[in-house]
Amino acid sequence: MKLIFIVDDDISIVNILIDIINQHFQNFVVGYELNAVNGIKEIINQKPDIVLLDYLLPDKDGLEIIRAIKKEYNPLIVMISEVSDKEMIAKAYKEKIEFFITKPINVIEVVTIINKLVEYKEMKNRMEQVENIIFALNKTVKVESNSDKLLSNDYNIRNLYSKLGIIGVTGCEDLIKAVLWVKSHNGEYTLADMYKAFTNGNDKKQVYLIKKRIRRVITKAFRTMAYLGNEDFMNPVFEEYSNRLFDIEELRNEMNYI
Repeated sequence: MKLIFIVDDDISIVNILIDIINQHFQNFVVGYELNAVNGIKEIINQKPDIVLLDYLLPDKDGLEIIRAIKKEYNPLIVMISEVSDKEMIAKAYKEKIEFFITKPINVIEVVTIINKLVEYKEMKNRMEQVENIIFALNKTVKVESNSDKLLSNDYNIRNLYSKLGIIGVTGCEDLIKAVLWVKSHNGEYTLADMYKAFTNGNDKKQVYLIKKRIRRVITKAFRTMAYLGNEDFMNPVFEEYSNRLFDIEELRNEMNYI
């Protein structure tokens, strides 16, 4: 379940936003506060995925709220205001908001923006998982290699990927290269260095394409694992690799979604 939190002193606006979210998004919980002080406290406590924030509140303005929140963590923030002054909007974007909505509330605009934020957050989460999964795959390959030293690393990687259902999937060869590259650097690397090593110089287009292919194949492995778990929770592949390679809470969410 995803959490959206609304901070606006106008209860009619709050109710409109809640109705829009409930009608168009099934897997969202909505919370709200009508003042800045309580809003800051609840946002920090609950850590919502998305915050819909009124620019002008009686006790604090939206910029002060953003600064207070971001001392603790960084949600995706959408600013809402009756005022469409360019200088105010510019100040809001300097505080790293994602979007600025002007009142009156437009249903299509709100739905479109929330969809974009959900897509962005999912993509960001996948990219953050890439390094962790590459590291986990590397460790898993080492364990399996130690059990049969006659097998090459490349063979073990392909054997593992066959179990995960990603052999032949676009991006599989990139992921194999990535794991071998990580192994050769003994943990002293950055993900950016790894991507650049697979391209000629700093070709941003090639780096983007490699990222996209690796993300796609990891997503495929993630979904395959979720399907295996749904079909048979005692499946030996699911039992052995689900917790070693993926965040188990995210995997459960994907299984519930399926």
